[in-house]
Amino acid sequence: MARPKTARLSREIIGRAAIELAESGRELQLVPLAKRLGVSVSSLYHHVDGRDGVIRAMREVLVPRYLVDVPAGSGWEQRIRLEVERTWRMYADHPRVLQYMVTSVIDEPDVMRFYNALADALAEAGLPASELLTTIEVIDAFTFGAALDTLSPDSILDAASAGEVLSGLLANHPAGAERNRRLFDRGLDLLLAGIAARVGASR
Repeated sequence: MARPKTARLSREIIGRAAIELAESGRELQLVPLAKRLGVSVSSLYHHVDGRDGVIRAMREVLVPRYLVDVPAGSGWEQRIRLEVERTWRMYADHPRVLQYMVTSVIDEPDVMRFYNALADALAEAGLPASELLTTIEVIDAFTFGAALDTLSPDSILDAASAGEVLSGLLANHPAGAERNRRLFDRGLDLLLAGIAARVGASR
């Protein structure tokens, strides 16, 4: 039998199919993934190392679309803002994929470049070395939470049950994607202000 002209399977093909499976709301499992691709489960193992390998393949598909180099010459705050904006956008566009990506250890060069860029920017800001990694984890946790918020209802609080003060606030509060965007922007502003204040206090 002649070989097909195009490869039936690759890490990219598997990653894309896994993203589609996760975004459909189905649990990420090898059997339904193989069925979606029209191959046997054993065929997947020629390209990925089990479920964790599938998750890594998903990350390899998404990261190059979003995490690109930050222009040289930007200040530390602007570099962090740009990096975090890109990761939030990636996760917010694919929140159901995020729940799997956070369970896999990171070793991909493109993702490591992102974390190193954050570490360099925070060090340039003057944050003590002993606080760099924890601060990066705080930034990550905020970004994950803001992205998962995209799965929330357009309005999280029920105005009829909120009470007088909250009901008044909700009347002029954005909903849906606009609310999520404002949440992200305000949260990132607070994070950056907190980093600057921490740097000032440590000097």
